[in-house]
Amino acid sequence: MNLTMTLMPLTQAVGSAGVTEVIPGQQDTAEATENAIKSVQSITGMLHLPTWVGRLVFILLVLLVTHHVIKVVNKTFDSLIDRMRATGTGSGTLLVFAKNIVRVLIYFFAALIIIYSIPGAKSTVNMLLASGGVIAVVLGFAAQDAMSNVAGGVMILAFKPFSIGDFVRYVDKDISGTIEEITLRHTVIRTPQNKRLIIPNGTINAAVVENANYLDTQVCELLDIGITYESDMNRAIELLRDEIEHNPLYFDPRTPEQIAAGDPKVTVRVIELSDSAVVLRAWLWAANVGEAFQLKCEINQAVKERFDREGVEFAYPHMMIVNKK
Repeated sequence: MNLTMTLMPLTQAVGSAGVTEVIPGQQDTAEATENAIKSVQSITGMLHLPTWVGRLVFILLVLLVTHHVIKVVNKTFDSLIDRMRATGTGSGTLLVFAKNIVRVLIYFFAALIIIYSIPGAKSTVNMLLASGGVIAVVLGFAAQDAMSNVAGGVMILAFKPFSIGDFVRYVDKDISGTIEEITLRHTVIRTPQNKRLIIPNGTINAAVVENANYLDTQVCELLDIGITYESDMNRAIELLRDEIEHNPLYFDPRTPEQIAAGDPKVTVRVIELSDSAVVLRAWLWAANVGEAFQLKCEINQAVKERFDREGVEFAYPHMMIVNKK
């Protein structure tokens, strides 16, 4: 007997059972599985091997085919996701979600095929499927949290409050980071410290999330500096504005109308006259969150050095002790 011709029904049956093409109906799945097992057993019978060896070989072949199909699915979806992220087109989040669903379906049908290949398991599966209504109710109560997370993932996918690559702040827990992955159950946030936080979709979907990439990516950081009352306030404002304007990370937020009207590139205001300081506030605009943080750090250092050279004094708390004799 030609080995290739003998294995052909196996490939067709496995594909018909759910690896490449899903045939509706559990009876069709069971029959396709049984036919595939007989094809394998015909080969093992030629080698005078026991009957159970054929079933074992069939299970190993199903696992091998499933592993290969999963690898192809992962490679295909990952390639599409990387292409979308590079070009900025389409929804990478949707593809990640679709990849997870396809993987679950493949594993489910592979498990179903393996169960049908075990003697005596077919009747048990049929009985469980026949009582599916009762099982669904029991599992529904037992898996409320899991279903809540899946529903939360669907809501995130549908309304897109954030997507993969967005920088967000989970306000309830004061957690900030980049969305790295969205699965059926959870969302993964990578923090600036390169740690991964895994948050259930049901939780994050009901929480307040600050998304720095929602619509506009520009970010404004506030920088407050206190100078002494003896310092030249106007000179301090001029120096602060000059340092910010000449920093390459600063983003000019002015509209063409504001530029034509002569509005300053950098906004600096006196926001408070405190007990020991005149508090100046500067609005630091940057293209994104990462550059805003770097800009603020650089301005802190530059202003300290510039004020020291120009003789502008920083304010700090003073305490006067009076000794009464």
